Amino acid sequence: MRRAIATSLTLAALGACATGPATPTDVSLDRSLLTVAMSDASTCRGPAPAQGAETGWSGTLTGCPWPYAYTVEIDPRTNPLRFVLEEVFGDSIIAPVATVTITDATGRARTFQSPEPVDE
Repeated sequence: MRRAIATSLTLAALGACATGPATPTDVSLDRSLLTVAMSDASTCRGPAPAQGAETGWSGTLTGCPWPYAYTVEIDPRTNPLRFVLEEVFGDSIIAPVATVTITDATGRARTFQSPEPVDE
């Protein structure tokens, strides 16, 4: 009986140690801020610099207990409908088309598209 309890406690302790940092599950992007939802329900942010963010930006996410690096690459191409919507509503309302890459401390990269592609 004691051996079974000791084994259970050991397995529970090892399971707790095996849980690593939270992983990115979703991103949202506007012209000045990257917001990343994490698997532990926390939110991390990657603010754009005050100037020079037309083609993208990079850095380390803030508000995270883990040092995740990120890169935002804004796609400079546009389609006519998007151009009209940006002219009517302004480019601050329409999320930029971009690829977001988030890299953890082990070098594992996770890539997201913004806005999320529509399944056809």
